[in-house]
Amino acid sequence: MATILKDLSSSVHYRRGVNGIWLYIVLYWTFPFAFYFAHLSSLTNYLFPLFGFVLGVKLYRNFPTLYVSNMWWLWFVAPEIRRLVDYQIGFQPVDPIMLTPYLVTGLAFFTVINYLPELRRKTLFPMALVVVGIFYAYVVGMLTAGFMPATYGLLNWLLPVLFGLHMAIRWRDYPQVRRTLYHTFVWGTLVMGGYGLIQYAHPLPWDTYWMTASKLLSIGRPEPFQVRIFSTMNSPGPFAFELMGTLLMLFAGGGFWRIPAALFGYLAFLLSIVRAAWGGWFIGLLYILSRLKPAHMVRYLAGIIVIFILATPMLLYKPVYDRLEARFNSIENVKQNASYQARTKFYEEFFLEAFETPLGAGIGSTGTAARLGQKGHVVNFDSGIMEIPYVLGWAGGTLFFLGTIWTLISILNNKWSKKDPFIAISSGISLAVFSTLIFVDTLIGSTGMLFWAFAGTAIAGIHYRQAEGMKND
Repeated sequence: MATILKDLSSSVHYRRGVNGIWLYIVLYWTFPFAFYFAHLSSLTNYLFPLFGFVLGVKLYRNFPTLYVSNMWWLWFVAPEIRRLVDYQIGFQPVDPIMLTPYLVTGLAFFTVINYLPELRRKTLFPMALVVVGIFYAYVVGMLTAGFMPATYGLLNWLLPVLFGLHMAIRWRDYPQVRRTLYHTFVWGTLVMGGYGLIQYAHPLPWDTYWMTASKLLSIGRPEPFQVRIFSTMNSPGPFAFELMGTLLMLFAGGGFWRIPAALFGYLAFLLSIVRAAWGGWFIGLLYILSRLKPAHMVRYLAGIIVIFILATPMLLYKPVYDRLEARFNSIENVKQNASYQARTKFYEEFFLEAFETPLGAGIGSTGTAARLGQKGHVVNFDSGIMEIPYVLGWAGGTLFFLGTIWTLISILNNKWSKKDPFIAISSGISLAVFSTLIFVDTLIGSTGMLFWAFAGTAIAGIHYRQAEGMKND
């Protein structure tokens, strides 16, 4: 009786705690907009990451599933908060707000440290190899690119892997995390897709300001029906890859809000005009369908057909139809496509250089991080397959590729993916991301979060199902 009363008391205390923390979550997500209307965005620039980190610590320690949800919302929406601030105080090439998702995701480091012996497990060891390869390249990067570029670059390379480990290590939370992820991604798709369609039809002032100030030529023109949708993200690429994952997640459950989320999401996904993400989504879908029971497969395919029918009026609207027709024609005539020709030329010119740097150029020599130093002569890569050996070298690249492929194979071929649809969907999302590696380095940054987080989620599901199976034996 005493044990029952104690459990009941703990449950009541936890519910009160959850109700209380929601107040802080709501206040955190509303204050940037309140400050914008009060012309106090200069304060948001520093308070958003500070409050975000403090809230993240609280959620990480006491409400682990809410921590996961809030972390994903930061990846979804932080760029939009940044644009609001930039619109009011002026464009900032390096913005403190964009550190917020990294700061909160970085709390996963403490999970890995606290459960370090767990990395010897067969399912986690491959990810440990990836971490070793990254730290090797970080040391090289500090020597070649400098401390600041290497450290900034390290955030993009390391934090997604650490978060994947966090998800896998906390496998006992799998049932709660599964529900939380589904609802987070449904609402995330609804918000990002809906906002993206508004942006396409009538670009808002802070978005047009960003398009002009950032000088991103591939983003389209800041005019109605001339924008390549980037929604709440910084550019069409990251947005499309994020939606690639969230749209696949919609297969994991039901509910009314999944329908408008899918409708807005797929329309915005198409109008981002990112062919690599389209292809990745298709590959992920094929895998997911191959692991499902026939009854589930028919239901999911019927759902896709219904969404297509609902979206038809928008797809037949002339500006939309013309834009999509031109993009799909470029797939059929790929050899005449300027993007294809540029990528082919890049492969021809850089292939030998990428594989002829045994030690590697080091983290901080490419991407945004290279702009923080003076030695980063390669700023952007059109291929993850090229960037990984170039940055990590032979040793680091081997560890990275070995650990990544080992992890992917272990979740794709596991028997539990046929028995638990959420494991299959998580594995499918990771496969979708990996399949686009030839076009861009999708294993780092926001797209890397999708790969590693859902690889970790699939591993967590496998551990949980194995433990449940042993209990039932």
